[in-house]
Amino acid sequence: MTMKRLGWRTHFGRGISLAMAAGILFAGPVAVLAQAVPSSAAAPPVGTEGKALTFDVVSVREDKSEPTPQNPVQNGPTADGYRLKGLPLIAVIQRAYIPSEGGLTFRPNQITGLPAAFNSIRYDIDAKVSEADLPKWKDPTLQPAMLRAMLQGMLADRFKLAVHRETKEVPIYELTLGRKSPKFKPSEATALADIRQKDPNAVTLRSGTIVATGRNPGQQTLFGITMPDLGTFLSTMAGRPIHDKTGLTGKYDITYELELPLPAQEGAGMAVSPDFFSSQIFSIVQDQLGLRLRTAKGLVESLVIDHVERLSEN
Repeated sequence: MTMKRLGWRTHFGRGISLAMAAGILFAGPVAVLAQAVPSSAAAPPVGTEGKALTFDVVSVREDKSEPTPQNPVQNGPTADGYRLKGLPLIAVIQRAYIPSEGGLTFRPNQITGLPAAFNSIRYDIDAKVSEADLPKWKDPTLQPAMLRAMLQGMLADRFKLAVHRETKEVPIYELTLGRKSPKFKPSEATALADIRQKDPNAVTLRSGTIVATGRNPGQQTLFGITMPDLGTFLSTMAGRPIHDKTGLTGKYDITYELELPLPAQEGAGMAVSPDFFSSQIFSIVQDQLGLRLRTAKGLVESLVIDHVERLSEN
């Protein structure tokens, strides 16, 4: 059976900030999630035939290969299913569950209870939807929630995963207006096809946010993003949640430039200091965007893993 490889594209250098800002887990080469659709769309509670939404065919196995530019990691929907390549279980969990109030994803530090042994195990997953569910799967307003429901079922079946949600008060940043006008403008176009007329390399993240890399390494433009989504987008880079307090209600095109780490020497690891990106967040928000961050405490939802077992293969 031939499976199409969609969903993830590996971009060394320029893509690193996209992966960090979108809350995507690092596993070997830096990867950028692309070609997905808004996560807030509701899906039907059952499949076409009146049954629970599940994949028709699923193949799950441990990946023993080393991730390389020729063998990139992947995590996302395909034209007729789902594909994961070379990533740990937490990457699947991040796709299967989103915060109750919406948003891009649970960041890794918002997911607790996963045994440490799972951090070193990478998986390959190939899954297909049934012919009966395929028409709805191709509807971009239905696919995101369908994917989450199917992944949750697969995780429960193959990994015996059981979870619950908790909300607690933690340190956060509040995103506020600066002393002067913001250094960005309302969006002129929000459709990917229209944006690609000017930026052919634009891609759509799973939140629905459209992103294009700029001419300079580390430069990105976010198209049609709301302030709450901007806060979520930047939260992983900041190292703590960012809650919107700007009062801005529109959609905006926002360009910023992130300093990237020097390329790793041949044979060296790809580890990046945890504070390499977080140390830049104030410069990006305040100097480049004309907004401000202030420290505060706020309620943040987390996903707690109650039970999980090693893979039950195929």
